[in-house]
Amino acid sequence: MVHMKPANVALLLSLFLTDGLAADTKLSESLVGCDEVSCPKESSYDRCTVGDKTFLGIGLARIPNVPSALEGLSLIKGVNVSQGDDGKRPFNSAYYLGTPSELDVKDLSGCVVTFNDPPEKQFDGPIKTGKDRNITDVQAARGTCPDVIEQRCIDSLTERARSVTNTTSTGDVCAALERELKQNTFEGCGDLGGKGKGLGNFTVTSFGDLSTVKNSTDCWPIKPKSDGLALITENTAMGNNSASSMYQEAWKITPVLTVFIGKGNNSLVDRASSQMTCLKVVTEENPEEEENGSKNSASMLSTSPHTSIMAILIAAAWVAL
Repeated sequence: MVHMKPANVALLLSLFLTDGLAADTKLSESLVGCDEVSCPKESSYDRCTVGDKTFLGIGLARIPNVPSALEGLSLIKGVNVSQGDDGKRPFNSAYYLGTPSELDVKDLSGCVVTFNDPPEKQFDGPIKTGKDRNITDVQAARGTCPDVIEQRCIDSLTERARSVTNTTSTGDVCAALERELKQNTFEGCGDLGGKGKGLGNFTVTSFGDLSTVKNSTDCWPIKPKSDGLALITENTAMGNNSASSMYQEAWKITPVLTVFIGKGNNSLVDRASSQMTCLKVVTEENPEEEENGSKNSASMLSTSPHTSIMAILIAAAWVAL
């Protein structure tokens, strides 16, 4: 029998705990979905309810290249699909900031720019195989901004954002940034909001306007689970009842520009910092289960009216392929 001193036992336990916490903090890929954060499922479909919003899936990514004091900040996207009238269907996208437990969102100063129109390019994804299917799996596709946006566009936007914030008084930063984005062109960004559409439609939000989300009962789409969530903004796009509309809107890519600035003597950053993060809902379904979508949808209809709509739509999209 091996005997160990209490001090050595304590050391080993601390190492195990440290490894466990590190594993819980690290994302398996740069952009992940419900599988990573253990969203509950209904039949074969992801479902994540945050507050009063039920999403068909989520996309989670760490904000890259942040100052050391801001490491661990995340961005999350969730999409809700509901029934509409006259052949139209609303797709509501909600965007959240994920904050490490030791960081208070009230200590952040700066802006978030959400580009609501997707880029011309798409992420590469796994090939969907099976009967009559030999196409890119749009649902599971993932990547980072340089995969779909020219690097010179990313550099132009982030550099200009830093420049604007450095030459503007703190109270007017987001308004000044919005004017800059609307009134000027940016090298390499001609297809950022779609082919030939430039930046497209975008929303500018101040960190001071974020609203903290209370821990939801069945889904907390962040990792680690001790992190907080704050709602940044929402955007509703109108589509139709077709499968192509479902894919175009529910799994579209959303570039997000973040700008962090100093906030007095106790600021977390000493100079302006800006980053581009690309979000997209990532769902990894079982094709064999989804081919039996009508049965799954009927089961979900009796348990959750919100998710049943999403299930029926996703099943219809699979059948259409």
